[in-house]
Amino acid sequence: MNRHAPRTRKLPAAAAAVALAAALSPLVAAPPAAAVTCDAAAANRAPTAANAAQARSVVVCLVNAQRTRRGLPALTVDQALTTAAQQHAAAAVQLKWWGPGKDPHRNPATGSTPQTRIQAAGYCPNPRSWEFGEIAYTGWGGSGTPQAAVTWWMNSPGHRAVILNAALRNIGPGVQPGAADRAGASAPNAGTYVVTFGRCQR
Repeated sequence: MNRHAPRTRKLPAAAAAVALAAALSPLVAAPPAAAVTCDAAAANRAPTAANAAQARSVVVCLVNAQRTRRGLPALTVDQALTTAAQQHAAAAVQLKWWGPGKDPHRNPATGSTPQTRIQAAGYCPNPRSWEFGEIAYTGWGGSGTPQAAVTWWMNSPGHRAVILNAALRNIGPGVQPGAADRAGASAPNAGTYVVTFGRCQR
């Protein structure tokens, strides 16, 4: 499976060029909420063409479960963020450029980045300020499931910081059957996951 550094950025509307910003530490202002129950069978099943929509839903559930148990607000699914994430996941499986030393957040064929993909999808037009993040994962064999992806992200400090960023409000899940790394091209039960996050202030 691949292990990838997350991308997060916080943007004022007037900025023409933006430097990479560190993910904010979560601010826990509320007591933990009641535990969210996600579909365990779907969480532990690799995605297929038939169940990809269910896999996207369970990724959102698993991410929100991590947030709400720490008193953070659940994220709302945003269609533009979902479009950006899904298109990037599909391109990753088609091109299979992820792997050691590769940047999964920049498409080598188009040059697209999280920022350009999210903006092209129409998220947060003409904002006063906005913030976004992207995390990515691919796995196969027993590691191609939504649960494997979220477990790995939560055990990676950078990815965990994005998931638990208290400032974020929106989420877009992208799930694609198959591996984004050539090493897993012929492996069974492969899945590729891209999740985009956002906060929009107009």
